[in-house]
Amino acid sequence: MPGLTAYVGFYDFCAPKKGENVFISSAFGAVGQLVGQLAKLMRCYVVGSAGSKEKVSPFGTNIQQRT
Repeated sequence: MPGLTAYVGFYDFCAPKKGENVFISSAFGAVGQLVGQLAKLMRCYVVGSAGSKEKVSPFGTNIQQRT
């Protein structure tokens, strides 16, 4: 179900174009991760947020924490 939710939400509601900025709230949830991958496939600039640093650190991603 997360895959269908991500696909419909991203392509039908968001309808991004190549090179646009995409912000994903709750980027490390099931749907958010898929939307991030779909956005990267569309060559969009992706920014995601997560509830805590602990949710992000196991992935080895570039974290720029702002308070």
